[in-house]
Amino acid sequence: MGRLFSLVFLFGLFISMQVNGQKLVVSAIRAVSSLRNSDPRFYKTCFFIVDSYMDMEQYDSAQIWLNKIHAVLPENDISIFGYFFSSRQAEVYYYNNLKQFGLRQGRKSQTIAQKLKDSLLLADSYNILGLFYMNSDSASKAVQFFRQGLTFAKQPPHPEPYLSLSDPHHLYGNIAEAYYNQQKYDSASCNFYLSLQKATEVKAQRGIAVAYSGLGDVYLALENMDSAINYYEKTIVTSLASSDIDVTLMGYKGLSKCYFNMGDSGAANQALAHGFELFGQNPNINRFYALRFLYNAIDIYKKNNNTDGLIRALELKSTVENANLIGNNEQIQTILNAGLANETKLLNIQIEEAKHKQKLANTRLMLSLAVLALIAIVFWIYRYYQRQKNTVALIRQRISQDLHDDIGASLSSLQIYGAIAELSLRDNTAKTTEMLQKIKAQTRDIMENMSDIVWSMKTNRTGGTSLEAKIKNYGAELFQDSRTEFTFVIQPQADGALQNMQARKNILLIIREILNNSLKHSQASKMTLHIYLRDKCWVMEINDNGIGMDMDKKNEGNGLINIRQRCAKLNGEMNVTGNNGTRYTFVFPIHLISSTG
Repeated sequence: MGRLFSLVFLFGLFISMQVNGQKLVVSAIRAVSSLRNSDPRFYKTCFFIVDSYMDMEQYDSAQIWLNKIHAVLPENDISIFGYFFSSRQAEVYYYNNLKQFGLRQGRKSQTIAQKLKDSLLLADSYNILGLFYMNSDSASKAVQFFRQGLTFAKQPPHPEPYLSLSDPHHLYGNIAEAYYNQQKYDSASCNFYLSLQKATEVKAQRGIAVAYSGLGDVYLALENMDSAINYYEKTIVTSLASSDIDVTLMGYKGLSKCYFNMGDSGAANQALAHGFELFGQNPNINRFYALRFLYNAIDIYKKNNNTDGLIRALELKSTVENANLIGNNEQIQTILNAGLANETKLLNIQIEEAKHKQKLANTRLMLSLAVLALIAIVFWIYRYYQRQKNTVALIRQRISQDLHDDIGASLSSLQIYGAIAELSLRDNTAKTTEMLQKIKAQTRDIMENMSDIVWSMKTNRTGGTSLEAKIKNYGAELFQDSRTEFTFVIQPQADGALQNMQARKNILLIIREILNNSLKHSQASKMTLHIYLRDKCWVMEINDNGIGMDMDKKNEGNGLINIRQRCAKLNGEMNVTGNNGTRYTFVFPIHLISSTG
């Protein structure tokens, strides 16, 4: 009863700390509006708001305030505030699982720390880089960065104007986690104890809780359940007291696994129930830790045949994963918008500088003309570079949208079909078979869509598969069980000219649509595909000797409508004749087909 009372008290304390945290953020936002950008207190207050939002795991709000800091920081700022902006940006990327963005920002942070020759910032930057490598399955490389960081790290408190930094207990804890991932449990436990010691020295409650959780994981892996349970219980008590709810969730995850392995299903279910209570207390809980907890819960509920718990866990997992997908897309969009705004700012600065140079050069006509010509050339190159960057941003956005709309929807369907199949396995085998067939078909569609997206992005020049090889593989698979003889001739120059990503994607889909329609409806025994260059055009002809097509019909099928729409997107001309078989002729402007923009 006493332990239950203490847990209830700690839950209340956590809620109180969350409310107080929100009040402090509101006060800081009011205070920053009265400060000038040149005042160091402006930066400190903004960074306090960023750190507070990250502590509350509201990373989108943190990104908004990072954008405000970036708007007033000088470009390529080599200062302590420039470092903190770069490191905090890397941290936001880390928690949104944007590894490549984060790794690049982490390297930028390290460069600033090296130029400043600041040991505290160097320790922090090595820790950031190590985390990204550890989460990219490079644990051994991550250990090297963490070890390097330890050579610079010092125990807090740190002097003004330093903000929160990586301390020795962070680095020891990360080394331990890297060793744990490599199943080197003796090294892992040794470093977790060192992390616990360093965190205890400075009364870092989150660091203490994380060390307890790590030791619990080690003893669980070594099947020493009593020690594991002891450390997981310490994790829960310590993290609740410090309002580190994500660490608390890992404590309940570990407890449930211990009790399940000991055969105590009731205690395991109770631990999971406490974990699910945390979701209700904190809807913004870190999605990375939330999914780790839910995967464990799903595994235990499956093995215990707990259908209600399993459905609840699956539904929550789907919600978290969808939020993760949406959050990543929103985060990427926010980042791209911030980057474009910054480039616009730079462009305006350069235009003002160009005008100033023009006025100064008016006294000498020849020099003025030379300067104006030079500025015009630089400006044109800069605008061209900007257009290229904007094009890349739009391409990334389209790819992200394709993945979100097509692949994301398909994966959600797979999850639903899988859950239904599992629940129907015993009582309704026909339903299970139907769901498995749908999963098979959906998986094939996903694989084809992903293959098409990747193929359209990688041209022959960048090591991608040629159109000829793609058609050969597709034709062999499509016509292998039919009586239709399929042949094709693709001029190498025409194949090499197909470089534009949208052109590659749409032309491939046009070919697939026609081949599939012919196989289904034409009753043809022969079918040919011919692609070649003519004058300044890219020409594609597809013929079959089937029953033909009634061209007098006013209403076209969806297939032909889709083909015409894809042809129009490429500014192409399309001609279809339906006498003595069907003949399709497409003519596209070569400059659009070969453009890499």
